[in-house]
Amino acid sequence: MTGGTDRLGRRPEPESVVAPADGAPDGPGDNAAPPAVPPPAAPPAPPSGAPSSVPGPRRLRALLVGSVIALALAVFLFVGLGHSSGPGGRSAGAAVGVGDPAPGFTLPSVTGGTPVDLDALGKDRHHPVVLNFFASWCEPCQQETPLLAQTADAEQARGSTVQFVGVDVADPPADAIPFVQGSGLTYPIAADARVQVTSGLYGLDGEPNTFFIDAIGNVIGHKIGALDKQELDQWLHRLAGSSG
Repeated sequence: MTGGTDRLGRRPEPESVVAPADGAPDGPGDNAAPPAVPPPAAPPAPPSGAPSSVPGPRRLRALLVGSVIALALAVFLFVGLGHSSGPGGRSAGAAVGVGDPAPGFTLPSVTGGTPVDLDALGKDRHHPVVLNFFASWCEPCQQETPLLAQTADAEQARGSTVQFVGVDVADPPADAIPFVQGSGLTYPIAADARVQVTSGLYGLDGEPNTFFIDAIGNVIGHKIGALDKQELDQWLHRLAGSSG
């Protein structure tokens, strides 16, 4: 009943109307879009001229070239300088250094006969010694041994007191004897089949190795690798001076 009373004579209360909140839709048919959310801000660009964290092609090439040069220099120093020691030095891996007494030893001769006694051949007679460790299967030894054979014969012919001594390392007699004879070696050659002198006393792990020992039995030089004629002549000159 509109505008009247009910059966008890009461007037109906007026309907309350709630106004829509600001921004809310006016009715069920009003499909207002939600407010837009702003996109995240992009990171700031690096300042002009700032160094990049990723090296460019030129920088990579420069680093590569620098590494190659450093490696080549290290190899040169090791091969050219580290394989020969003079006064006060010790070659890498060797148990006997320059200035140390040369350890004496006695080993069988490769060709039979009198055993090879280093002290008896050297310091006991006050003779300097060129002590060479080699093997028949070693290519640098194959190149070096004829030079040693010729030089030793020439030193003996002119009356030098320098004594050459060889140590054949880990060779079976079937290989050692033909090699020694074919190379023209006439000085004493010891057979170190079990490397008890080569590794045990001198601490060597490769051939050729040559020690230069003065007249009182001290090492004055050590060469790792094959000797050439100029080097050998220089060491013989020094050894000759040590026996005076």
